[in-house]
Amino acid sequence: MMRNTMIKTHGWQVNENTYSEFQASVDGFGGTTDGRLYWYERNDVDLAGIQIKDQVLKPRSMIVQEAYAPRIMGTRYYDNVALNNQPLNVEIHDIFSTVRLSDNTIDLMVGSMSNAQTDTNNYFGLPVSFEPTEGIGATDQTNLGGGLLDTDFRDTEQIVACTSRKWAADFGGLVERDFAIGDLTGQMAEAVAQVPMRLTFRNDWGSGDAIASDRLHHVRIMIGVIDRANKFNELPPAFVGGAGCFIAIPPSIQYLTADVVEPSFLEQMTMIRRSRAI
Repeated sequence: MMRNTMIKTHGWQVNENTYSEFQASVDGFGGTTDGRLYWYERNDVDLAGIQIKDQVLKPRSMIVQEAYAPRIMGTRYYDNVALNNQPLNVEIHDIFSTVRLSDNTIDLMVGSMSNAQTDTNNYFGLPVSFEPTEGIGATDQTNLGGGLLDTDFRDTEQIVACTSRKWAADFGGLVERDFAIGDLTGQMAEAVAQVPMRLTFRNDWGSGDAIASDRLHHVRIMIGVIDRANKFNELPPAFVGGAGCFIAIPPSIQYLTADVVEPSFLEQMTMIRRSRAI
């Protein structure tokens, strides 16, 4: 028997005017070591009804449905200097896992400078670890003591499915100045401004292992360039006042399609151990 497990994620409009409400609404946010803003939204699905029948889910495919691509606008401010930041880009990572990924694990995955809510400093320039949380608690030890060489960061058994995508500014042969906000000839009015985006990277990954936990966890991680009034190591990331910068993320409906199976007792115990990282 086949089953579609569905979750829904919110749309996000992040700009100078919505930033205070944004900070109060997200499950976590912070700044990356390359100066971008990141945030994440959590969901989960109760699978107790399947587990009580001694059944498990074997993933087939993951589908992410969105009505439009992410939208972005900015003048590439960094440390309050225009045209001083990296090219405009947006990343979205949608992850289904059988254990709850901790805030620290997500910080490591995005290459966090610091999580503004947990005040956990990581100081890694690139995403370095995909190790899921061991257990259901809100913390883990992936970035505490011992260093990365003592950490098995290749363990992705509990991340059963993920879609990772990145969009970058696509000027279609025109120069960047034609897409700036301002009063000069050829520039865009702030009320209608946005930069066209092109999908530059997509990868569907994950272990595809059987889901034998009582909950299926989902986290959507979003990362984007903002017109930044401070440096990468100054937190929280601050918008340049009046610059008209924004990031718009579409809402989504996501399905994890799986087969419902009834394994033997020994198979089920093995699947439960793997799903729960025991």
